[in-house]
Amino acid sequence: MTKVGFLAPLTTWNDIPLAFLRIAPEGTSVAGAFIPSRGLARTMAGSSLDRIAEALPAMQEAARDLAEAGADVIAQFGIPFSLTHAERARDVQSQVADAAGVPVLLMGAAMLDALNHLGVRRIAIASGYYPGDWVSMARRGFESNGFDVVLQENWIEQGIVGSIEESDRLAWEQDVAVTKAHVLRTAERAGGSIDAIVVCGGGLRLLGYTAELEAKAGLPVVAGDLAMYWATLRAMAAKPRTTGWGRLLDSL
Repeated sequence: MTKVGFLAPLTTWNDIPLAFLRIAPEGTSVAGAFIPSRGLARTMAGSSLDRIAEALPAMQEAARDLAEAGADVIAQFGIPFSLTHAERARDVQSQVADAAGVPVLLMGAAMLDALNHLGVRRIAIASGYYPGDWVSMARRGFESNGFDVVLQENWIEQGIVGSIEESDRLAWEQDVAVTKAHVLRTAERAGGSIDAIVVCGGGLRLLGYTAELEAKAGLPVVAGDLAMYWATLRAMAAKPRTTGWGRLLDSL
């Protein structure tokens, strides 16, 4: 039996372990824990990217605790912590893994690896509820790791919401209809100039909806939850218990 521990920010409702069990092999055991850092507020405008980037020691501590509790693999979700370190994303992931002594997958680094796995280079980013500084962070994170960002738009730019306050409110609701519309609008706006759509924001979860979106968009879709699950299963040397989860997960 493989034990998987999931790390999330203190202000995130950490139900990711339950979602992972939808696709994990029979017998997988999961547990959730929190990163002891206050870098993420309840509003995106109040969240400090600098403080998030500086949370490495706290993440190492949390990962070490999970490993000591028995985790065989650890995955971090909720914020693209590693992308705040741009070209050092994978180095930071390695530092957390070294501290824990078990494989550790950080969501941002997992997205980079997933895109490489699919042979993607030209991307459109659906930035969801990200405000301006987070949009810039995401672009820098992908571009510094070799990807060409052809288009990047958030909810406000696409007219899905009219203000940062409305965006903040909607960010916590995990409205699948809004996420689907955002992904398809991004694909439409990018035209035929991209290899894949990247969905940023841990709250924009696409497990169970990806195959439908990919069929409509005619493109692979890589979101944070999908990439993290893919990387976690790969670290387990496992496959999803069923197929039909979209190109990335079905490629295992």
